[in-house]
Amino acid sequence: MTTGDFKPRFTSSLFSFLAFMLLLSACGGEKIPVPAQPTSLDGTAAISDTTYLQLRPVWGAETNYAFDGPKDVLLGREPLVYVADSGNDRIVMLDLSGNVIGESQTVENPVALTQDPKLNLLIVTDSNKIYRIDLVAVNHRIEQAPVQLVFEEVDNPDRKYTGIAASLTAVQGTARINYIVTATGDSRNDNQVLIFPESFDVRVPNAVNLEPNGLGILSAASASGITTLRDFSPDFIFCMVGENNFKVQWITISEFGYVPRLNPSQGSFDLFEPRKFEAPEDVTVDLQGNIFVVDAAQNRLFKFSPSGEEQQSFGEVGTGEKQFDAPHGVAFFDQTLYVADTGNNRIVRFKLSSDVQ
Repeated sequence: MTTGDFKPRFTSSLFSFLAFMLLLSACGGEKIPVPAQPTSLDGTAAISDTTYLQLRPVWGAETNYAFDGPKDVLLGREPLVYVADSGNDRIVMLDLSGNVIGESQTVENPVALTQDPKLNLLIVTDSNKIYRIDLVAVNHRIEQAPVQLVFEEVDNPDRKYTGIAASLTAVQGTARINYIVTATGDSRNDNQVLIFPESFDVRVPNAVNLEPNGLGILSAASASGITTLRDFSPDFIFCMVGENNFKVQWITISEFGYVPRLNPSQGSFDLFEPRKFEAPEDVTVDLQGNIFVVDAAQNRLFKFSPSGEEQQSFGEVGTGEKQFDAPHGVAFFDQTLYVADTGNNRIVRFKLSSDVQ
């Protein structure tokens, strides 16, 4: 199947889920109970090692997918797969089996995307703009959905947004959606992690107030990717490609503001080992809090426990088994890792199994 001549399809099993999500979105301002933070996501748990099995087929040219330099892959809440097909200026929607369901209207150079609890797609394009696709309004027929510009940082045209993650938290029992965005630019202060409200009704976004271009913890030096954890957790993990000793950082909130969940001053962590990373472009977590990082310069996929211990990593440049060419995106769902293998114009999947020796 190619992505250029397909007939968009829609599975009936998705409608019941969408009906539920419509009800959720209608109740966005209601107070709901806040679950406790799972102990497995507190940065102290130890998870057993895992074997990676590469799944076939690879979603690439050899199986008639027409991706061109895909920069990100997202596992949506439906769940569906979304690919930021950067070279083709579009977002591609697939089911979990890899069947193409549809593609968006033109989005120039999408580099990262997220989905919020209302099933909106939010997209950044390595510019000072953020776009939204309202999937519910078109019954998930993505080709019919307008690509809406929801924010442009008009006072800073040179800033570039490189990553985005939706965050669902609660304030006094009321659910609140925010978007956390990594930003870079020529100016020192362009390098930051920003926080936007759901409405995007701001002229200047709030900042986490990391040290721009700093070399230590709580710094942002050309931040490249970001992920939140589960709903109602304030934590996020971001990575950076600039000069910094700690290129992947896990941030949480305390009474003193933003603080590191994992702090190199409190112990020896593989995650903070000098020269561990060269150009980490994206990061994701599984339900146990294991951390997965793709490094575009090393052509490697890293796995760390929630306590920062390296568990299993692999990769080298190439087109074969467990090989990559400048991977830029990673996502996780149901024991499966999805990697946007940018230079090879494909999406590669790996099944995680602790049963296989």
